[in-house]
Amino acid sequence: MGGSAPTSGTTAAGGAITSSCGAGTSTSSDVVVNLGSLQQKITGFGVSSAWAGNYSDASHADALWSTTTGAGLTLLRIRYGDGLAIAKSAASYGVTVWMTPWGTGTNGASGGPYTTAQTNPNGCTNNKSMPVLTNPTGLASALVTWVQNAKTQGVPIYAVSAGNEPDSCGINDTTSYSAAQMATWIETLGPAMTDINVKVMAPETMNWYGFPSYFTAIQNDANAYKYVSIFAGHRYGLGPDSNNAAVVAANKAIAADTSKEYWETEVDTGTASGDSSGDGITSALLMAKQMHADLTVANLNAWHIWWLYNATGNGGFLFDTTTKVWSKRLWVLGNYSRFVRPGYRRVSTSGTVPSGVLLTAYTNPADGTVAVVAVNNNTSATPVSIFVSGAAPCTVTPWVTSATDSLASKSPIAVSNARFTATLDATSVTTFVGKP
Repeated sequence: MGGSAPTSGTTAAGGAITSSCGAGTSTSSDVVVNLGSLQQKITGFGVSSAWAGNYSDASHADALWSTTTGAGLTLLRIRYGDGLAIAKSAASYGVTVWMTPWGTGTNGASGGPYTTAQTNPNGCTNNKSMPVLTNPTGLASALVTWVQNAKTQGVPIYAVSAGNEPDSCGINDTTSYSAAQMATWIETLGPAMTDINVKVMAPETMNWYGFPSYFTAIQNDANAYKYVSIFAGHRYGLGPDSNNAAVVAANKAIAADTSKEYWETEVDTGTASGDSSGDGITSALLMAKQMHADLTVANLNAWHIWWLYNATGNGGFLFDTTTKVWSKRLWVLGNYSRFVRPGYRRVSTSGTVPSGVLLTAYTNPADGTVAVVAVNNNTSATPVSIFVSGAAPCTVTPWVTSATDSLASKSPIAVSNARFTATLDATSVTTFVGKP
């Protein structure tokens, strides 16, 4: 990849971003990036550090959060009751930290004074005793105290979830809520969080099968609905890109309310055939495929992989605690998070996308920066031609993650008459970045 670079002709007149490299006409072979067709705002990309209060190595901070040497992740999901060393470090990089309760007891354990153990509540049939919230005022007060304590330790909490996987029937000692119970709980949690300027998230169901009923219960409870700033779910099983009518209806309802955001907050995307460790690029491409669907079909504002640390063979971690290496998922996630920053907007694309390639595009409305993310699932190099409709940059820099590269910067490519061409490496993700 390469080419000589013309001098940038960026000017700003009346607040408009212009470029001397933006003139031209698209052809039938181009993928057209329409900078004037703004889609959802991007809040960020992140990971959960649940049950890990400390880094396994100090160098991991830069790898995760740095925008110069790392993946530049912008969101961290932490567990109620965990230590705050990782969260404090992330916050120092400007990362947005938010919290989810699993259990509500001491240090996030199951039980505690705010719940009562019940067997098979809320339609569960696993003959298991699990905690059910019976003292919402007490729990709300405890969460406020925890958030305030975190702030004194250098960890401002952006949002608190009403609960992790309320429909999971007590997996990992999670408190169980029916849809109606969660809506009622939010009526107490909401005012408590509002008083300390912290957002409320809900319902964080296991997948989008369970999401519509919880969303509807909250939506139908005006006092609960007004307090939820972020609707969120996990991505196990049915995803938000499903054609399921109830899921699609919920997607549309959230998108229609500009006061709300829509986040994916946990997923294990699996391991690819032939990649038993799960560390390789083919497994990372499974993640990229789901990210693409979530961003383009469900128009999600934020996306999280499940876990920071786990062992070989799992499809939801970033650092392999067996092989002691970063999986390629970290760097593919960085192809989005390092260059598609909070406040950027996804823009629409059209035209001819090569077979086997997935492509999304984004812009920073403040300065016109353009980021195009191309996922090449093909086992051979694949050419692509991209036309930028609007204030095109005069050069773009490719950043490549592949079997041999991890967010590697390549030679700049010239943009002429709003068009540039490139060859995508086999089984790779490339982000093209430029500013007019």
